[in-house]
Amino acid sequence: MPTLNADALKIGYVILAATHKPAIEVFQRKTGYGDSAKWTHVAGSIGGYDTVEAAVPRSRVVNLQKEYVDRGIEIKVMRRKGQKEHKRYKVALWWATMNNLPYDALEFFWFPLSIICGKLGLVLHRFFSSNKRFICSELIAAGFYKEGDYLFGKPQQEVLPADFDNPALFEEIKDIWLTDKQ
Repeated sequence: MPTLNADALKIGYVILAATHKPAIEVFQRKTGYGDSAKWTHVAGSIGGYDTVEAAVPRSRVVNLQKEYVDRGIEIKVMRRKGQKEHKRYKVALWWATMNNLPYDALEFFWFPLSIICGKLGLVLHRFFSSNKRFICSELIAAGFYKEGDYLFGKPQQEVLPADFDNPALFEEIKDIWLTDKQ
């Protein structure tokens, strides 16, 4: 079993996970994300193995090694390009304060419907959205938006996990594994 190097997982990094959720993956493929569609979940690092994620029934802090790596779930660690260290800390601090909020199940179902139904669906999506409930990608995007980094050019409620697999905005941190020599 591979082991993450906790020292390489810095506060404010974004964690993508290929959680094999077919509905999310198919939706992202149909909306043009290609190979990035495999990233069906996103979380935010608050340092070391600890990550904050929106989950059912509430957002929570999880151990990245135990919850993902040890279960064989593929992950990818990303860092916002050009982001100053103090901004990374502020973004991650916001994520941490959002721990234990209810998952936005209504938004999870309304967002795909809003794309299919056009403007009426978009109105319904905004009606059912909440600033106190989040889906995973919205939670992580909101941290950046709170610091004035509107990186995706669309409302945080419309951000999908695959949006974070964007080499123009993020760089992959590849040296995250412990080797036998360490």
